[in-house]
Formats: sequence, C-alpha cells, structure tokens
Amino acid sequence: MFTPSSLLTTLVSCLGFWILNKSLNSNNLIIIPVPDKYAGLTRYKWRNVVGSLVHATVVSIVGAFCLYTTPQYLQDRVETYTSLGEFNIAVTIGYLIYDTRDLLQHQGVTSTWPILLHHLTLISTGLHMFFYHQRLLGYGIICSLIEFNSVFLHARQLLLMYSFSKSSGIYKMNNVFNIFTYIAFRLAIFTTLFPFVWEDCGRITPLLCNGFLLCVSILLVINLVLFYRLIKSDFFSINRKDDTDILVNNNINNGKSE
Repeated sequence: MFTPSSLLTTLVSCLGFWILNKSLNSNNLIIIPVPDKYAGLTRYKWRNVVGSLVHATVVSIVGAFCLYTTPQYLQDRVETYTSLGEFNIAVTIGYLIYDTRDLLQHQGVTSTWPILLHHLTLISTGLHMFFYHQRLLGYGIICSLIEFNSVFLHARQLLLMYSFSKSSGIYKMNNVFNIFTYIAFRLAIFTTLFPFVWEDCGRITPLLCNGFLLCVSILLVINLVLFYRLIKSDFFSINRKDDTDILVNNNINNGKSE
C-alpha cells in the first residue's frame, strides 16, 4: 500500500524542481550566468539541463549510499526495502512528473512523444511496483547508479552551451569521466540486468519478466548506438560545438532507465 512518506516525498520533489526551474528563469535569483545563446526563448533548454544535473547528482549519490549500507539490494532485488531507497525512487518520480509537465509546456507532444512515453512508463511502474506493492525496489536502486554517467553527460551539455571548445582542458577532463562512467555504469548495468531479471523471473509474473527483458534489450541496443555517436562526436569531430552535439546528449539521457 502507498505510504504517506513516499507520496509526500514525490510531491516535495516535484515542487522542488518547479521552484528550481522558476529561480533559473529569474535573473534576480540565479548566481550563474545564462549562456547568451539561451538567454531568450530557448532559456528553458538551459534550465532543463541544470535541473537534470541536480537530479542526477542527488539520485546517484543516494543510490550508491543505499547499496553501500544495504548490500541486500544486490542479493534480493525483489523484496529488499528501505525507507531511504523508497525516498530515492520518490525523488526520481517527482522529477519525472515535473519534467513531463515542462516538456508538454515548452515543446508539445509531437516532438517529444518518445521522451514522454519513457517518462510515463517509469512513473506508472514506480508508483505501482515500488510504492503500492513495495517490490522490485532493488532494480530501481541499481538503475539509479546510471545517473553517475548522466552527471557527466549533463556537464558535457552545459559546456557545449557555454561554447567551450572540445580541445579545452575542462572539456577533455569531463570527456574522460564521461566515457568511463558510460561503460562502467550505463552499459555495464544494462548488461548485468539480464541475468538479474532471468534469476528473478520465478518470483514475478511472466508478463513482467518478459516485459523487463524486452525493455532492457531495447535500452541496451539504443545506448550502444548512442555510445557510438558520442565517440564519433567527441573524437572524430573535435571542432564541432553545435546543437547536433547537444542532441546526442538529449538522446542518450532519454534512452535510459531511471
């Protein structure tokens, strides 16, 4: 059954990201400059990346702490439950709810329907499985580690927005961490989920098991393709710093499990 704490955390998270984005829209409240290119009508793109960076940072750190303090999440991914783990998933669902609203407001359904489908699927799955039944929380915690890579992907996106050269030291340093975490967290976790789901198939419904396997398969293929595009963009087109590079970031981050 739903717990008051999970619903309250989801609501506070959604409200918190709304307040953050409102403050980023106000020149009187922000302490970091807005890139000139995104100071006008496209400012929402910049603040959306900043909000996503905040979410990725919080969720990845809390997720890692959950696994450190409760290693049972790796051993029993179906039944293991902690209030901190529920908090971490609630923060993500609150963020997804706000981001869905933000996408609909500024970009509409036509241009963002794959992202909206991704968000709505995760929201409904999180509310039903993690909160109502309080099961499969381990998968949510494990997947939250993918956000370590998202931190560097969003940092890459911001560097491009601020017109940093791909040959600059800070971009190259971020690039090293970006590639390492893409392999160590994003690709490795998606690959590891296959034996995990297969092992747990006897404890969940066949429909859910097959759905998990199909979803993970699709996400792994998508992320392999996007990894190739990321490598091609950063290592074989050093002087490019246009919206195509930012689009690579958007596609990668929208092709992940939260």
